[in-house]
Amino acid sequence: MWPLKKKPEKRRKSKATPVKRPVKRGAKQAQSLVRRRRLSLFFRVSGLLAGAAAVVSSIYIWKSGLLQEWTLEARDTVDREIANAGFMVGEVRITGQKNTDIKQIRTALALYDGQSIVSLNLPEILGRVEALPWVKQATIIRKLPDALDVTITEHEAAAIWQENSAVFLVDQDGEVITDEGLEKFGGVPYIVGAGANENLASLLALKALYPDLFSRVKSAVWVGQRRWDLNFHNGIKIKLPEKETGLAWQLLYEYESNQKILAKDILIIDLRQHGKTILRLTPQEAERRRLLKNAGAKEESI
Repeated sequence: MWPLKKKPEKRRKSKATPVKRPVKRGAKQAQSLVRRRRLSLFFRVSGLLAGAAAVVSSIYIWKSGLLQEWTLEARDTVDREIANAGFMVGEVRITGQKNTDIKQIRTALALYDGQSIVSLNLPEILGRVEALPWVKQATIIRKLPDALDVTITEHEAAAIWQENSAVFLVDQDGEVITDEGLEKFGGVPYIVGAGANENLASLLALKALYPDLFSRVKSAVWVGQRRWDLNFHNGIKIKLPEKETGLAWQLLYEYESNQKILAKDILIIDLRQHGKTILRLTPQEAERRRLLKNAGAKEESI
């Protein structure tokens, strides 16, 4: 036998070392830009999620009342500490009130025992005090460590105003004060009619001009939104003009001073026409004068 020829071994192909391809210019910058964009997007999304969570939590806390409860608890704690330090409302001095009930003022102040004087909301308290019927203006001053000064300026009653069946007390500006306790103010003028309160100033000017004469006026009626009729206690009516009211009032004063016209049997004195006075007599006086006139005519005929 002959020796068998060995098959020639196949050469193993050696793995070739991969050749690195050259990186294109700007590729690294592009990859870095992509990474930065992805990171920025991550932070933006995270921020939005965190913000949304914060908003949802805030809405829940607000809706549930927890925020108000925490705030009140914190405020009360601070108030107690301040009050314990000696800044507690101890003395309240109220001056200037005449017609306002002191109990109404205390209710409007709404103070409680142990309240810190520093925590007082003065504008809010002032608003409640000035909302009281008689209070025209008020000042509230905090005097540390423990005093509160409340000064009241009240409306001045100027007239009782009737419109239809409603009756009010008004001040000199025509502003309504109250509709209670009117029986105490019988000395002020009684005015009647829509808009009478808004035109009160012209009537008060007549009162200031001749107060004694005006004291005899029982009521004043605002007529036609333009002028006054004065009703005197003895039943005589004075019709004043729309303009130059003061001159007509002065003329009436002269009539009364020189002729005692208000003591005569007259129903109406019409002063609406400048330079002309029209008198309307009572029926009795008119009949008496008619009879006297007829009797005089008969005597002349005889």
